Amino acid sequence: MLQKHPILLFISTLILTALACNAFAAGGDEPPALELPPPAITLEATAVSDGGLAPTATLPGSDPIDVTAAPGSATVNILVDLNIRSGPGVVFDRLGFFTKGATVPALGRETATGWWLVQCPPHIAAPQCWVSGGAEYTAPSNAEGIPIAQSPPTPTPAPTNTPAPDTNTQVTVGSGLVAYADNSGLWILPLETGDALLGAGEAVQIVADANIQQLAVAPDGKSVAYVRGDFEENSLHVVGIDGNGRSQLAISSGLPIPEGVTDVAVVIDQITWLPNSRDIAFNTNLQNLIGPGVGSQQDLWVASVNGDLTERFSAGTGGQTFAISPNGQQVIFGRPEEIIRANMDGANRETAVTFDFVNTASEYAYAPTAQWLPDGSAALIAIPSADPWQPTARASLYRIPNSGTAVSLGSILGNILFSPVQWTSSGNNLLYVQFVPDGSNEQALTLAQGNGQNSQAYRVGQQLTLFGLNPNNTHFLYAGNEFYGVGQPGSAPVETSISGGVSEMQWVNDNQFIVVKGTVGSWTLEGANVAGDSDTLTTINHDIAPIDVWVP
Repeated sequence: MLQKHPILLFISTLILTALACNAFAAGGDEPPALELPPPAITLEATAVSDGGLAPTATLPGSDPIDVTAAPGSATVNILVDLNIRSGPGVVFDRLGFFTKGATVPALGRETATGWWLVQCPPHIAAPQCWVSGGAEYTAPSNAEGIPIAQSPPTPTPAPTNTPAPDTNTQVTVGSGLVAYADNSGLWILPLETGDALLGAGEAVQIVADANIQQLAVAPDGKSVAYVRGDFEENSLHVVGIDGNGRSQLAISSGLPIPEGVTDVAVVIDQITWLPNSRDIAFNTNLQNLIGPGVGSQQDLWVASVNGDLTERFSAGTGGQTFAISPNGQQVIFGRPEEIIRANMDGANRETAVTFDFVNTASEYAYAPTAQWLPDGSAALIAIPSADPWQPTARASLYRIPNSGTAVSLGSILGNILFSPVQWTSSGNNLLYVQFVPDGSNEQALTLAQGNGQNSQAYRVGQQLTLFGLNPNNTHFLYAGNEFYGVGQPGSAPVETSISGGVSEMQWVNDNQFIVVKGTVGSWTLEGANVAGDSDTLTTINHDIAPIDVWVP
């Protein structure tokens, strides 16, 4: 999940949103949701071949992979979006994923774990792959006489320069987990997904630290990266989900400041795990120590769990935002007037898209963030017009392939400064919160094709926030003032009234999700489902309640 400097982003968003509301407010209470006809589109359209794309062409899809199998041969049916790994277990490297509905040839089964040895899809450069044998994840066909598969050697964990663990906690995680921070430290909450209503085991504290501001669970679910500190200094750490192997990987006061610049402090900003679960990428900001203001250094660092720290892109050559490709080999940087594509080793750095500086009505310099397609073939990005405060403002849509020239797809109506566009995993469709600064102060949660055409308002109101699509791209989460909702094209919203607001919502699977509701300093973490049922899992006393959800 994309992470930003939480307190700074939280405060900045509040200030900017207040500016926007004050500038265009017409007064009065929020109107109820309008009675709208069902949207004329679904969130996933039929995929087309990746040919020469016209500016308004439908994007190529990433439908479930169906590797050809001989009639009557052993196969495995994929029941959920499922990780592909290099061996039978989550300790092995993640190579990619199969989407729900795929059918793949089965080559063998490892008896100790029950994992299936299967034929890799064409885009994975490996002779054989492994997927979980759990009944909730896969279902075999014609596999009665399948041979026993031998497991490759278990990977040796990279050595770490860690101090002795300060805890002897044991954490058992089956269906997934939530990592969260409160005013006492970092916690792991095991999830229980077997019933219709999401449940949880007993929360276990793995780090005692009152100043954790953001966190991210590794792709393999074995460790958590977190940033602790304040506006003047912060540091990046990693710890196993059992509390062992805690290590400091970087401290902002030890990072370089541009020559001749004074009265500023370097602070770690965005953090993201690389797919190997051993490296963490981050960039930095310069914080003004004698007045308000913060600016991106447009750099990129990689910290390894073994203690190595490397500056991959020096200040000015990276971006204010970054998005790393699913295979970890490429990065797309967002900068205030250009989009940069490069290899993670610094090679092949080039400008993919240029655009005019965006007027944010503040000192904040806007930079877009790209969204990679799951197969890594391309990234999608939406860029606001130079003056997004005009009623005619639009955002331009682009497809940036992993090589070659970026393609203009079309545009969408509205100011998207506070609501990034989100595409489905195929890229065929998108959704976003449309704000047209016409004095009404209303927003519309809008669905459209991936090129911006055939847009339909799904929910109209004020203070709407979009939180994202479920793994199968059939439902989406959103929230407003004193409610949160589940949307589905062609169906009425399922909304839940609450007291206060929502700081975060994350999917656990296609039907269950986590919601953090409440007010600054006092939050409730709930498990909920698409039917509107919910139950309290724990409470979090923290200004921003950072969380991250991991599932196998």
